[in-house]
Amino acid sequence: VLPAEELVRIDQGSDNGWPYCYFDDQTQDAKVLAPEYGGNGTTTSNANVDCADMNEPLVTFGAHWAPNGMTFYDATQFPLRYRGGVFVAFHGGFDRAPLPNEGYQVMFVPMNSNGTPTGPAETFADGFAGSTGPLPQNAVHRPVGVTVGPDGSLYISDDRGGRIWRVIHRP
Repeated sequence: VLPAEELVRIDQGSDNGWPYCYFDDQTQDAKVLAPEYGGNGTTTSNANVDCADMNEPLVTFGAHWAPNGMTFYDATQFPLRYRGGVFVAFHGGFDRAPLPNEGYQVMFVPMNSNGTPTGPAETFADGFAGSTGPLPQNAVHRPVGVTVGPDGSLYISDDRGGRIWRVIHRP
């Protein structure tokens, strides 16, 4: 169930810790040292790296959800609250025992004009896995990309079902 998927800001000179540190959103709500670099699940540093010095994620999502695409909404078709926010397409998780496999969805993170989240991430589109069970080989659909069309519609690509989904807003 670790590590959490992270939405991070990348500024010149910033250090988000990868690959040395990962974010534990299950027990510590902090960056910890990865096992490949001497971490044991609670260790936060070694002689070369101090995870406490790394940037914190803006938002975290479930482990192994596989974020494959994201886009900032810069159109006007959707209500005002979506403008400037980010849509993230998750391809779906595996290897999450003892938790169930999940993450076959598109999430939305509301943001202000300087790119800071103004609220928690929320499910925007779900149900892609279908009723056959949320294993990659059984999923009916798997979101992989997301973009904004010229008319402000949101397009979601699906590499399992071979579809492009168009989401429009009708007041």
